[in-house]
Amino acid sequence: MKIIKRQDAPESAQQGEFHILTFAETGFSMLNIYGESFGIAKEDLEKFSRKANIEDKSGSLYPKAPISIVPRRYIRDLMDVEKLAEQIIEFLKVNQKTIHAKKILFDFRAGVDPFVIEACEIALQSPYANGIEDAVIVDES
Repeated sequence: MKIIKRQDAPESAQQGEFHILTFAETGFSMLNIYGESFGIAKEDLEKFSRKANIEDKSGSLYPKAPISIVPRRYIRDLMDVEKLAEQIIEFLKVNQKTIHAKKILFDFRAGVDPFVIEACEIALQSPYANGIEDAVIVDES
């Protein structure tokens, strides 16, 4: 697997080349930017985000759109590398079992602290990352 760190997302991400993992936050957020580029209504994105945050569970818009989310608190509140890595691994399990994406974009912009990048790197070492060919981590630092 190739792991690439970039300061921005590849343009092809908004055309479906990657499955995108971001966090459950709406407004001027990556969830809204990507969701709207795939034709998902703002109200549906807000419902999707709210559900993930209330239930404290990751979620996915797949197959409607190649977007999955982790609850906001793992990025904004806890700031715990291990807990966030566990959430990312849960996504990787779903990807391996159901989604089967070969290219993953980790885009947690607006919440990218060093612990976020470290959590992505830890999760990508798990056996659930097998089958992923390219992993792009957006790192604005």
